[in-house]
Amino acid sequence: MKKSAKSEHTTIEVTQTTGVPAGLVLAAAHDFSARRFDVFPAVSRRHTTVHALGATRADVTEGTRVGTAVLWERCEYDWSETGRVIATVTESNVYAVPGSSWTITAESSNGETRVVMTWIRAFRRGPLGRFMGTMYRMMGKRSFTKYARDILENLERLEQRAERAPSAVLTGDPLDSRD
Repeated sequence: MKKSAKSEHTTIEVTQTTGVPAGLVLAAAHDFSARRFDVFPAVSRRHTTVHALGATRADVTEGTRVGTAVLWERCEYDWSETGRVIATVTESNVYAVPGSSWTITAESSNGETRVVMTWIRAFRRGPLGRFMGTMYRMMGKRSFTKYARDILENLERLEQRAERAPSAVLTGDPLDSRD
């Protein structure tokens, strides 16, 4: 975990490996179909809205319940650069804007894919932001290392299931868009 020059930004980077090809890892990062909830355990179907979806960009609000609170972020997803998906937070009830993002890169070599997930977070000044900022700095590395592993294990399981049933659809229709 690194603190940036501005003390309010904290960066957590997690590197994992998987047998899933890089293209499929990155496709999952910008797949906004119902399959998303099978891959990303912290993303709640109930608290997700796809506002706009294009060929290389999406505007999406995603949230999750933590205790009695719902933490949400609206992000501009961009996968126009080969090998990378970045989600830049544009609105949130906990993260400061600008200054928060999530990036995933994936590169395959010799049958294995190296996946790097980077969370850059700045937190709002209110009670929820201060509490979550403290938790992020204290437990974030361990928590996000586990989360990254969970994401890749879910993706591995889904890909193994798809290999056994070749006619299975790997991605579906995007979630209902609401303006």
